[in-house]
Amino acid sequence: MTSGRELIQHAMALQKPSEIPVMCQLSIGHILLNTSVDPVEFNFTNKGYSQGLLEIRDRYDFDGILIHKPGRDERVLNLTRQDVLENGVALIFPDGGTILCLHDDDPHYLPPQGFHKSSIEKFDIVNMTDSVPPSMSHWWMNCGLLELRSPGDVPEFWYAPIDLVREATQDRYSIHGEVNSPFDSIFHLLDYEEVLRGLIKHPDKIHKILARLTQISAIWARAQIRRGCDAIKLSSPWAGSSFISRAHYKEFVLPYESRIVEAVKNQGVYVYTHTCGSIGDRLDLIFESGVQGIECLDPPPLGDVELEDAVAAWGDRFFIKGNIDSVNTLLTKKTEDVLKDANHRLKIGSRGKGFILSTACSIAPHVPPENVLALVKAARQFSS
Repeated sequence: MTSGRELIQHAMALQKPSEIPVMCQLSIGHILLNTSVDPVEFNFTNKGYSQGLLEIRDRYDFDGILIHKPGRDERVLNLTRQDVLENGVALIFPDGGTILCLHDDDPHYLPPQGFHKSSIEKFDIVNMTDSVPPSMSHWWMNCGLLELRSPGDVPEFWYAPIDLVREATQDRYSIHGEVNSPFDSIFHLLDYEEVLRGLIKHPDKIHKILARLTQISAIWARAQIRRGCDAIKLSSPWAGSSFISRAHYKEFVLPYESRIVEAVKNQGVYVYTHTCGSIGDRLDLIFESGVQGIECLDPPPLGDVELEDAVAAWGDRFFIKGNIDSVNTLLTKKTEDVLKDANHRLKIGSRGKGFILSTACSIAPHVPPENVLALVKAARQFSS
């Protein structure tokens, strides 16, 4: 019997796997609502995080697992006090910064009262964390943003989920790591308005920051590969046409993502991009970066890409991971309608050389589990 890992490896290699694999990205809220893991344990312990990833894979029988964040800095639990909320727990740092761990959503960071991020003119590229509260530094680390300058700077605890998941699965499933696009990380460092102003008023400074962030993501990508990840997802959610223009994509996204892609491919591992929203006007630029695959391809009304068009144009050269609408299909439709939608996409996706059935973007928190199970059922029946 072909393992899930082998199915996804064949799809990424454009080798027409014997069965179409299924692997969806899941929102943290959905994982928390559909596993036994406590929100604080999931977000701030490596055992809890890994357990959540493994439980949700088992529940849906996916062929792969995305480890979308680095390992947890568990010292946070000793630094903070915990206040119980109606829908979760607030971890409050001595400096007044707070991380909200909710039962049905991603964690949220609230800075200390009165703190304001640096302007782009004053931002220190050399020492990015020196001017922020300790709680924000911990938050950035949890999001995969640390001032790495060499592989030796990667903290050992960042590897813990990879080690735990690989030990538990014994190569049965495809294990994917993740790094931030530099254009994603910059929105952690600066307020959104500052970034957008900088694209126009201070492009040279933006380029210097992006170059530094590229170095960080490339180091972390290579580190995950050496620890055993089968592929790297390049998370680039801010790069769709509903947010920046094609020209800005070409200037501020493409050059830096291309460097990360090259670093991954030099290690002999597959790399794919995840970009949300409308990307029909820049698919050629995304593939120009050198990625071997793409995730999302949000269909209307979330985005503007029809799977049939993408497969016809790109399906013989790149693997496609998508593209069921997690909101307008999985969240709101009946299970029989989800099955019909999944079968429709399987018929189209199977025309390409490498197709992985997936939601376009993350499975929303309150999607009924039976609708997710319908995706796997459809794929297994289609391939039989």
